[in-house]
Amino acid sequence: MREFWKKTLIMAAIGFAAGILVGLGFLLPHGVGAYYAEYGAGWIALHLGMSGLLGAVNMGSTTIYDLEQWGLLRCTLTHFLIAMSCLCLIGFSMGWFSLRDPVTLGILAICVVGYFIIWRIMCLRYQRELRRINKALKTWKDAQDEE
Repeated sequence: MREFWKKTLIMAAIGFAAGILVGLGFLLPHGVGAYYAEYGAGWIALHLGMSGLLGAVNMGSTTIYDLEQWGLLRCTLTHFLIAMSCLCLIGFSMGWFSLRDPVTLGILAICVVGYFIIWRIMCLRYQRELRRINKALKTWKDAQDEE
């Protein structure tokens, strides 16, 4: 279990750095100077910090998929709930989202559809891997029976 938490912290650190880069990516098209003039350095730091936190939570919580006793559906739903809760909490509190803005619903819908697509791809990947393992076991068993 110690390795699980160590991996979680490493993934969270990577996610934090990635989140800051994504946060910068949202600031750069309009110019950091424009945001600085309008909101100040504190807002930029808070924006980047929250972007980093969002990345840390999303990447850190991917280690849920390493819990072998959990099924793929349980892992995906748990990660989805963690990620969406964090996204909504941070997004609405930072003013990135608004209930009056239809784009917000579109973004959240894209997240839901994206999770479904990822879950389905993972299911297909695991099914293919299981078929490969079963085929290898059958080949091994047939070889043992011939001896």
